[in-house]
Amino acid sequence: QELGTFGFECTLEEVDLEDITKNQINTIKACTFEDPGGKCLQGIYEDLSAYRAALKNLKDQNVLTTIDEMMKVSI
Repeated sequence: QELGTFGFECTLEEVDLEDITKNQINTIKACTFEDPGGKCLQGIYEDLSAYRAALKNLKDQNVLTTIDEMMKVSI
């Protein structure tokens, strides 16, 4: 069986779809006209921070390094 993009194969039934950003800024609304005075960059930063924490034990350090680089942008 061929492995998926990240070296493993999974189905939706096997994936935990918990929204780890549910208690934060709604980034989509903050970055669109739905919330013109929104906090777009702050929302993106908070999302990246949440994803970074969730992926901290990932064996592929390139992903974590990339997230760290994106988080260096000033708000």
